[in-house]
Amino acid sequence: MQTIPNNPNVVTQNPGQAETSTTSTVSNDGFAKIPTRIKDLAPLVVEDTSSELRTQIVDGLQELNTHIAVVHRNAAEAYISQNLYESALPHLEAAATFSPEVMEFRNQLGFVQFINGQDDAAIQSFQVVLAQNPQQPDALFNLGMVLFGKSEFVQAEECFRRSLEIDPNDAETWNNRGACLFQSGRGADAEVCFRRALEIDPNNEDAKINLASV
Repeated sequence: MQTIPNNPNVVTQNPGQAETSTTSTVSNDGFAKIPTRIKDLAPLVVEDTSSELRTQIVDGLQELNTHIAVVHRNAAEAYISQNLYESALPHLEAAATFSPEVMEFRNQLGFVQFINGQDDAAIQSFQVVLAQNPQQPDALFNLGMVLFGKSEFVQAEECFRRSLEIDPNDAETWNNRGACLFQSGRGADAEVCFRRALEIDPNNEDAKINLASV
């Protein structure tokens, strides 16, 4: 730091030396005053990094992001275990943000968004999963459930149909597809679905009730 001669109110600092105060450096009791502001012990210099080092830094940040995402997902699961879905939501949002490539986090986020009444956000989450993997049966099933709740029965039936192409032995999906067909005025096709659900799971109470209503 440059010295200004003959100015008693200015404190100078040698390179590498910490400046503790711009006024008196001794308190009334004779002890050195504790600084209230951290001064530079050495000049702060921004150094260019090599391409290899930058790659290492980015890789390290990606690993950190993955760890943070897992921590948030675990926190969400803890809240969900106590039926605290609203508290779980920001943690799943964080997990999906820090690890956007992990579709499991996005699918779980959509589920919790649906539980919290955020239907449009849930639809968007499931669509992100399906854009990555159009054959993801859980995302298809979940999207069908949200669309059914919005009375979009034709679109919901398509989701359940596509899910059954992947897993044709899921009784719940057969029942849900039948419910969509029934709501769309296709009673005969709905009956086929309810009967198929009961062939797979004779104890499926929803399919029993629905079949009796056709």
